[in-house]
Amino acid sequence: MHILIDIGNSTIVTAIADQDGQITNIWRFKTCKTETLSFFRYELKQGLRKYGVEPKDVESVTISSVVPEVNNDIVLAMTDLTGVTPHFFCLDDALKNISIDIESPSQLGKDRLADAVGAVSCYGAPAIVIDFGTATTIGVINEEKTYLGGLIIPGVKTSLNALSQRASQLPAISIEPPQHLVGRNTLECMQSGILYGTAAMTDGLIDKLLPLFSQPPHIIATGGMAKSIIPHCQHQIICDPHLLFKGLFNATRKK
Repeated sequence: MHILIDIGNSTIVTAIADQDGQITNIWRFKTCKTETLSFFRYELKQGLRKYGVEPKDVESVTISSVVPEVNNDIVLAMTDLTGVTPHFFCLDDALKNISIDIESPSQLGKDRLADAVGAVSCYGAPAIVIDFGTATTIGVINEEKTYLGGLIIPGVKTSLNALSQRASQLPAISIEPPQHLVGRNTLECMQSGILYGTAAMTDGLIDKLLPLFSQPPHIIATGGMAKSIIPHCQHQIICDPHLLFKGLFNATRKK
C-alpha cells in the first residue's frame, strides 16, 4: 500500500492507496505549526492503527506540503512509524505528466500542481480544476496538457470567518442551505450569501474561462467545501474529493 499526505494550511489529510491508486481510507487532523514531533507521531500512529496498516505493507510515502514549518516533524514521524523515508512531491514529478506555462513554476503551490496532475491523469485535458479549500483556487489546463495558470480567491470558510469577525452584529454560523434564497433572518441571509454567492461566482468564472478552450473542458472540483457548493452550480462539475491524492499517486509513479 501507499501512504499519501496532504499538508494544508488548516488540516493535514492522510490517505491510504492500494496498488492501483484507489483511495481506501482517509483521516485528518489540524495543522499545528507550534506542536511537537510527539503530536504528529501520535496523530499519524492513530490513523495507521485504526486502518490496520503494518509497516511491512507500506511501499511508499508521498507528501504534498504548503506548510514547510511542519515538514520535518512529519518526515521523522512517518519514518519512525513505517520505516519508509517520505518523498516530497515536487515540480519535476508534475512535469512527467503535464507542461507548465506560467512565469514562476517553482512558486506554484504543490496542492495546485497535484490537483492538475490528478485532473489530467483521471479525466483528461483540457480541464478546469477548482479546489475549495482554505483558499478557493482555480487551475486551467489546455488541450496539450499545459497548465496555463489560474485564480486564487478567499476560501468559503475563510470569507465567512472574516465576515463574522469584522462585522460585530453578524454571528459565526454553520454552512448549510437556507430555507429561502432571500433570507428571512440574519442566519438565512448569511447562509444564502455564502452558498449561492460562491456558486454564482464559480459559474461566472467558468463562463469567463470557457472561451479560452477550443473544446469543452472537463470541470472538476475538490476540497472540503466542494460537496456543499457544487450542487448549487449551473455548470456540470465533477466532484472528486480525492483528486489531490490521485495526482500524488500518478505523478510519483509515472516514468
